[in-house]
Amino acid sequence: MSTTTPPLPGEAGRAQAVRAMFDRIAPTYDLLNRVMTLRVDVAWRRGLVRGVRLGPGDALLDLCAGTMDVAAEARRQAPGARIYGADFSIPMLSRGARKTGLPAAGADALRLPFRDATFDAVTVAFGVRNLEDLPAGIAEIARVLKPGGRMGVLELFRPQSAGTRLFHNAYNRVALPLLGRAIAKDPGAYRYLVESMERFVPRPEFERLSREAGFAEVRGGGLFPGVCGLVVGVKA
Repeated sequence: MSTTTPPLPGEAGRAQAVRAMFDRIAPTYDLLNRVMTLRVDVAWRRGLVRGVRLGPGDALLDLCAGTMDVAAEARRQAPGARIYGADFSIPMLSRGARKTGLPAAGADALRLPFRDATFDAVTVAFGVRNLEDLPAGIAEIARVLKPGGRMGVLELFRPQSAGTRLFHNAYNRVALPLLGRAIAKDPGAYRYLVESMERFVPRPEFERLSREAGFAEVRGGGLFPGVCGLVVGVKA
């Protein structure tokens, strides 16, 4: 049983430790997502894919794809789109590729192995919080998008309102550690989930960084029951 918590947002040397953590929890990741959110995460991903408005023939990069649940949802909503997954955790990505049959590439989100202006849309679900350099990660998403391409980001941003903070604290400090021990048997990983959420930027700050990286029409909102946020933007 691991008790090590990876470095948190804003701390140096995160990439290797975060990758190792996801490698460890890959076998139970899908189950834990469903249990932790009472399957509400399925609706969150559905909204994420709707937000990037895929059309026939569009190329979508599902970045920080994990086990490729977003890629699978994109195929359901837009069967004519060309869908690719990328993640730095090969055990996670291998499970996703087997599950979906979609093409996938091992990749660092800060140094993507794709040419400029390759994709019509990029989605990231619960991945930007794990980047070692958030502005560089947003800039890399912009680089691989075509002009007019859409970015959609689903994330557990740091809550701002008093009511949301209260809900977060109760859930994070009681429910998540219990679930982490019971299902993943990795309390360090789920301490990281809690603490990285509390240390990450709030949604308005992420929206500001997206505009600075060259995205227009940036808009965001909270998703029921208030623990998750969705941000979409268009590359200018």
